[in-house]
Amino acid sequence: MTWTKELDEAAVLATRSGYWHVVLFYLLCGLAAIPTSFLVFAQVFTNATPEHWCAPPKVLENLGLPDDIIRSLTIPRQNGVYESCRAYDFDSKELRNALKDYVEESTVAVKEDTVVRSLKIYQLIPSISNLSSKNLIGNISEAVLSVRRNTTSPCQNGWRFSREQYRRTHVTEFSLVCDLEWLPRMSNTLFWVGSIFGNLFFGWISDRYGRRTTILLMIFLEVPLPIAAAFATSYWTYVGLFIVGGLFFPALYQQPFILALELMPPGQRNNSGIVVGMLFATGMCILALLAYAVKDSYHLALLTSLPFILLYGFYWIIPESPRWFVGRGRIADAEKVYRNLARKNGINLPKGFLLEIHQKTIKEEENTQEELEVLPNMNGHISGYTGLPEKDEITDRRISNMLTFKPDLTNISEIDNSSKESLENIKALEVAEIVNRKSKMKRDDEDIKDQNITELTNLDSQYHQKSIQTDNSKHSGNTLRRKSIQFINKLFIHEEGEDDDDIIEKKIMDDQNSEGDCKASLLDIFRYPNIRKKFFILTFDWIALGVVYNSLTYNTPNLGVNDYLAFFIGGAVEIPSYFLAWRCMERYGRRWVLCSFTCIGGIACISCILVPESWPWITVALSMFGRLFAASSFAVFYVLIGEILPTVLRAQAMGASSFISGLGLLAVPYIVHLAVYSRALPLAIMGVLSVMGGITALFLPETLNQPLPQTLGDGEMFGRDFKILSCVQRQSDKM
Repeated sequence: MTWTKELDEAAVLATRSGYWHVVLFYLLCGLAAIPTSFLVFAQVFTNATPEHWCAPPKVLENLGLPDDIIRSLTIPRQNGVYESCRAYDFDSKELRNALKDYVEESTVAVKEDTVVRSLKIYQLIPSISNLSSKNLIGNISEAVLSVRRNTTSPCQNGWRFSREQYRRTHVTEFSLVCDLEWLPRMSNTLFWVGSIFGNLFFGWISDRYGRRTTILLMIFLEVPLPIAAAFATSYWTYVGLFIVGGLFFPALYQQPFILALELMPPGQRNNSGIVVGMLFATGMCILALLAYAVKDSYHLALLTSLPFILLYGFYWIIPESPRWFVGRGRIADAEKVYRNLARKNGINLPKGFLLEIHQKTIKEEENTQEELEVLPNMNGHISGYTGLPEKDEITDRRISNMLTFKPDLTNISEIDNSSKESLENIKALEVAEIVNRKSKMKRDDEDIKDQNITELTNLDSQYHQKSIQTDNSKHSGNTLRRKSIQFINKLFIHEEGEDDDDIIEKKIMDDQNSEGDCKASLLDIFRYPNIRKKFFILTFDWIALGVVYNSLTYNTPNLGVNDYLAFFIGGAVEIPSYFLAWRCMERYGRRWVLCSFTCIGGIACISCILVPESWPWITVALSMFGRLFAASSFAVFYVLIGEILPTVLRAQAMGASSFISGLGLLAVPYIVHLAVYSRALPLAIMGVLSVMGGITALFLPETLNQPLPQTLGDGEMFGRDFKILSCVQRQSDKM
């Protein structure tokens, strides 16, 4: 696979000692997890709806009566539960007459901003203040009951809210109850709508302008939004800022994860998804503790936004992805990233070391065997292919391009008619056969080398004829795009000064080793059958896992315990799940672990149907068990999707997949709402969806101990012929 082994070896060399790469790894994982957990789940508390009921008539407000007494006099009750949006009818004049022996009316001046207005208030008559509170309450209650009607109507005087769990939320501040109770749900839905479009945009930005550029852009735009939302004077202002913030949520979670995945050596890639998941769960626990400490939406918004001003310091910390640089043909820049990383680790890597690794890799593959052997193993991966020619400036670029761009072999006229291989296999192995033929003929006669180069050139010209014509017809558009990329690089890419010799050396290295992957676009997913199949399976699994995980999270307050405690328990349950996923992935691989976890969690949720309503704690235990495995599955899935997709398309494909899964998340509030009919109904739906996601995971190839696919050709060949029931082979068995 082009440059894959070289990049893995370079990452190992740059991180073989020191601690800076560890610090950088946790900074990236923390960036992906902590701010995003606050952003998406703080609304659970800021938009919380505490217990509420209709406010009493004005004449009863300032009598000093206990709230429970006034509530029992003015609010209807059924089966021990008070109505939230209706109250008994009173004739205001009759009520004042009934209370004339206890209440007097007075007028006070109230200043609001620069306006002074008169307000009528009702107070107890001082002469009756000597009565005992018991007698006073009894007399007033009799007077109120004497004029209370048996009919009810919607709240006329506003609402009263319980302050036991929440002192202030957006619901209490803007009275978003009864006829307006749909507004908080609408804002949650619009948040996910914003995240859907943000996925595609930032995925395209990441693959076009780089991981570092995208992350810095999101930090620059995202940090001020929650701070501004804390000072919103109307709910619609808050909703607008909240929706814009939703544009950044999935990309802010994905892009640092992608960068950490592409920076780390192969042995530490398992840690990326696991550590991000653990920190995300930790962020949820911290959020619950902060919300419990302040119990106020305004102070909670500040506590979960102001500290992230420190994220602007990432401009001087995070590097660009070397794999992205190689995908853009910038080999020298990729080497510079590894050299800087190594220098901060106390390691000195010489200039040109990446190119030396590349040349050494080619020579090793040349000397392995006389003939080309392409043998798919049990998981469908290339077990080895040899007989590659020596490094040649022309053929190296031609071979890379043939695998990178849109394969169209229908015009090749030199295919052996007696071959019984399918066209699909010919596409994957045509280039390798030409290379093998060239290698064998070279040992017999050096003159045949020119003939093979001509053959490769002709084959390549057939692949790229249309693209060359398109490039010429769009010269002005390419110039504008090139200028925009240069501007972005100057703005966001933090580099030390380079002299003329360095620039010339970089240009020579890049020109000789460019892979030609710069033009990979989202449409390439549908041009390559194997990539397309894997993309659709991954997208379905993402929909299933996303709906199940978020439904279980938002369903936590329905457990019948304190909201803060329920949310904290839900986050705490996830932490051991990542340790479980971590150990299982390293030993048993990705696909079987993902299948097992999702099926076990799904069966636990489905089992809630068999639990009687009178045994709520059994349902709680099963739902928490399902959430544990849902979180584990998500951790495994994030590692799997990052390792299956090729580098040149990774961010765009993940963004597109997340875009489609975001449409499924719009159903989460409605699934959770089904609990009003049956506590087990939403859990059963989650369970069925989880089992379906687990079964489809078996149709994905295994990625354990496999190199990351770099080019589109790598992605197409990766896992082409794997067997569904295959298992991971132990390292000792492979030797």
